[in-house]
Amino acid sequence: MSRRARRGQRTAGWSERLAQRLSDHRSLMIADAVSVRRGTRWRALPLATAAMTALAVMFALVAQNVLAVNFTSANTPHQVYTDRINGTDAAAYLKAQQLNDGQEALAQFGFNQATLNGLCLVAQQEIGGIGNVSMMIIAGEKVDGTVDGSDQISADQLFFASKDLTGQGDQIAKLTLGQSADTLGMGSYQGDWLDGGAPGAFGLQAKTMNISHLDGESYGIDLQGQINLPKLRIKVLPGAKDQSDCAAQY
Repeated sequence: MSRRARRGQRTAGWSERLAQRLSDHRSLMIADAVSVRRGTRWRALPLATAAMTALAVMFALVAQNVLAVNFTSANTPHQVYTDRINGTDAAAYLKAQQLNDGQEALAQFGFNQATLNGLCLVAQQEIGGIGNVSMMIIAGEKVDGTVDGSDQISADQLFFASKDLTGQGDQIAKLTLGQSADTLGMGSYQGDWLDGGAPGAFGLQAKTMNISHLDGESYGIDLQGQINLPKLRIKVLPGAKDQSDCAAQY
């Protein structure tokens, strides 16, 4: 057996064990939540900590290019902030996405390759008996409105769904607006994501697309390639956090 195959076996085995641990933790947390009695919140904290630790280990392996990631978060919107994203072979089209309370028309954005100067993701949730809680995922350089070029994040085949994006676009090259969504191209990428564009629907594509001070509300992230995440931190913070809280967590 080749070294690559043995490494793949070890990675697959680790992934199965991690998935089983997360499943066990989830079952225990659900059982604990059903039992409403004094001290329930404090008994749940060690389980939540264990789940967060497993999540951190998974992200660490992704950062080391040990695992490729393919995930989608479609039900709860989260905030995405970066001081700058440099994307190549970009495309976008409109598509309905299933949410908890029905469907929402969202813009589907994709980059064959992207480089980010800092990244801060913030998801908020109301938890009974605790109140507002925010999960913050930060990586790369500090997201503070400036670009220093250190600890750049690079990603292959990065896609996200959003209904609200703001930023400063510059150095956009070979931009096509209004191309039929089913004919969009993204350089060497030929995956299923491009199949979502409806014939005759509005499409956008660009050879390069750079956006500074990106601030968006996203309903989904899908990474079909790999990503490096220097200085990765995952934090659970009390209260509703936003972009103004990102820099203080580095």
